[in-house]
Amino acid sequence: MLLSLLCSKLCHDLVGPVSAVGNGVEILEDELDPQMRQQAIGLLAHSAELAANRLKFMRLAFGAAGGDGVAISISEARQTAADFLADGRGELDWPSVPDEGNLGPDKTGVKILLNLILIANDMIPRGGQVRVALARGERDGRAVINAEVRSNGTGARLGDGVEVAFDTASDSSVLNPKSAPARLAASLAQSAGSSISVMPHVDEVAFSVELLPAE
Repeated sequence: MLLSLLCSKLCHDLVGPVSAVGNGVEILEDELDPQMRQQAIGLLAHSAELAANRLKFMRLAFGAAGGDGVAISISEARQTAADFLADGRGELDWPSVPDEGNLGPDKTGVKILLNLILIANDMIPRGGQVRVALARGERDGRAVINAEVRSNGTGARLGDGVEVAFDTASDSSVLNPKSAPARLAASLAQSAGSSISVMPHVDEVAFSVELLPAE
């Protein structure tokens, strides 16, 4: 069920740029005007880049990128998120910090973080910012990464079923393609002995979670 919904989410986010590639090819096949052909080439390049960026993001967020035991650096996660949001509603605010090498979550933590960024971007229909902040912490004598993803913009709000999806005990039949990433993030957090807190405000929603650091 969850896998099917995540596939639906992936297809939904890819249909736009893939269709644009098809439109660009049709223009090139029928158009003789050099200026129009150049515009079509530009459309093809932009749409192909957009599709590639979305595929890479969702490969890291949903899949098993790199295989077992292969770490995903914080800089790679940030760049992947920035590329994903570059042509969307949200502007990524995730500054690098001097001690960043000590702030990288493990692979499961990166997947949780990227899914929260995806959810946060979906919550700002009129545009806004998606802010990410990481800080070193400790829980029961063990190092953790305190992560916060905050979405703010006019009309920012949780989508239908998203808050319920964070409750892993809730009925999975109520999930939909937009809420499925929330269930995935919550399940991954639960497997790591953590949980995701949701804090809705006016024109803003914040998520916080403790992630395990990369070894």
